Amino acid sequence: METETVAELKKIRADLDMLTNLYAKLIDRLIPEEEPEAEDLKAIRSKDKIASESELLKVLNA
Repeated sequence: METETVAELKKIRADLDMLTNLYAKLIDRLIPEEEPEAEDLKAIRSKDKIASESELLKVLNA
């Protein structure tokens, strides 16, 4: 036998699931997912150069 509290919690959970789904659809419409361009893919895949402390100080004129 289900208590009123459990039944109400299940309704709240269903409402939250529905709102989450609606929010995801709204975001997809406002900010559609795009395929990365060739330049972006190159930047993603390439290994980044890590600057040393002396290089940073040189750039910052410190």
